[in-house]
Amino acid sequence: MSAPDFYFGNNAIFRHIHDRFGMAALVRYWRELGAGYYKARALSWRAAPMSAIAADWRTYFEHEPQAQVTVTSDETTVTLDVAVCPAIKHLRDCGRDIVPYFCDHCDHVTSAMAELANCRFERSGGNGSCRQRIVRLSVAGREH
Repeated sequence: MSAPDFYFGNNAIFRHIHDRFGMAALVRYWRELGAGYYKARALSWRAAPMSAIAADWRTYFEHEPQAQVTVTSDETTVTLDVAVCPAIKHLRDCGRDIVPYFCDHCDHVTSAMAELANCRFERSGGNGSCRQRIVRLSVAGREH
């Protein structure tokens, strides 16, 4: 991670899977990344306070070149205010044709992770800046 050329690979992989197998296959790929590749990370969130999940995201974005992300949390929610998405910025700066569904990967990867952690994921915005929220579904038996 954190090598900006990795973003080129993601963009190309997303295009290839989409164009060869369709959007449903691409969504399955993204969800498997969240539920499989990131399983241990997501399961660590399950028992963690939201402040620990926020710290995890801060560390993640510290390693992403040119990211400008503010991470906040309260008892039930972690909010990522992405002022500059490092992937979109790098792809644009290098003149790449960004697939129009690039931001959807955050929805599906992080939703799959959130589900393992008894949370839900929400995103508003995209195309280089967005707000993402991970919301705990229940704390001590209470639904949120």
